Amino acid sequence: MPRLVNRKELVRSVDVKILTDLVLHDVLDSSSDEEDEMLCETDGSSSEDDEQIKIAVVRYFATQSRYLSARVNSPKTKELAYLIFQSDELTFKRNARMTRQAFFAVVDKIGSHIVFRNKSHHEQAPVPDQLMVALSRFGFDGSASSLWTAGSRLGIGEGTVSLYTERVMYALLSLEKTVVTWPNTSERATIKARIEKNQGFPHCLGYVDGSLIGLQEAPSMCGEDYYTRKGSYAINAMIVCDDLKRIRHVFAGFPGCSHDHRVFMYSKLALNPFKYFSGHEYLLADSAYPVSDIIVPTFKKPLANSHENTAFNTAHSQARVIVEQTIGMLKGRFQSLKALRLRIKNKKDHEFAVYWIRTCCMLHNMLLDDEYDEEWTVEDDGDDGPIPNPNQQAVATERGQPNEK
Repeated sequence: MPRLVNRKELVRSVDVKILTDLVLHDVLDSSSDEEDEMLCETDGSSSEDDEQIKIAVVRYFATQSRYLSARVNSPKTKELAYLIFQSDELTFKRNARMTRQAFFAVVDKIGSHIVFRNKSHHEQAPVPDQLMVALSRFGFDGSASSLWTAGSRLGIGEGTVSLYTERVMYALLSLEKTVVTWPNTSERATIKARIEKNQGFPHCLGYVDGSLIGLQEAPSMCGEDYYTRKGSYAINAMIVCDDLKRIRHVFAGFPGCSHDHRVFMYSKLALNPFKYFSGHEYLLADSAYPVSDIIVPTFKKPLANSHENTAFNTAHSQARVIVEQTIGMLKGRFQSLKALRLRIKNKKDHEFAVYWIRTCCMLHNMLLDDEYDEEWTVEDDGDDGPIPNPNQQAVATERGQPNEK
């Protein structure tokens, strides 16, 4: 949406000027006698009135105008967007972060959503165009995901880029309960059997790990809380996945200074475990997580130094690498998660960042059958270190609700 920060600042400064003048006028009135008042009325009344009229005129036009300066229409062309849709498969996949077939499968899922319908006679842009705009922001990091870059590449304005992105997020999140789901009883039995056969951990439902979703700049709202031990600003996201790299639960929203232990203890998994686990079911986690009935972490030193516990930690890490690969695929395909180009000034901005994270997690699940491109795997400067190879064989709003069937 168009930024109105400068206009608001002007209106605020004018209001401060008006209030200051009123206070000074009251002080002068209370401290002056009748003769001073008569002198003021004869000498300065005309100039004061002119000044007040000027201030009132400035405030009126500032509140009635959308922009402070004349708008310059930049030349735009949709030829680049047309070329993307007409390009070869490799070029299309680089831009859309998915194959053409997967792209139009997503279009089919969200195309009928009411958010893409206008009440007026002015029709919206086609849903594929709007989805491509959103993916151009989700899929790239740095300036490549900026409003200006996306707009210039696709022949639209910055405000339109923001609007299309919000529409696509709204439509996708309406499907979240069917895409990011906690396994039901039958699914849990299947998952446990696969993990026990392949990794040797009986009753294991999957793996949990925390990841720092970077922010391009420090939030103006409680910025120090977002500052991480890595020397950057981020939002903490707890990811739970199964052995097939499907994200089963997402808990994102805690600021970057929060420890993984603390985030987990406030999650629904910890607060209401009987709703998600039964019998001896548990998740594998690293040593940052607490030992409990539903969490089996690796041993910490000095216990980790014994031969038996070292062997356990090795087997544990070989199994748990799957969650690191899952997060690697998530950040590799949607590289905006390395450093979100979002300004967090208030609670609404923070919530939008969380919705962004959850949308990318949804798309990850929707694209599990779509081939992951190795060129997306890059060095990650966030909390997770280098992104593991997703094809390597393995020897916190909150989503992922239980669905018993």
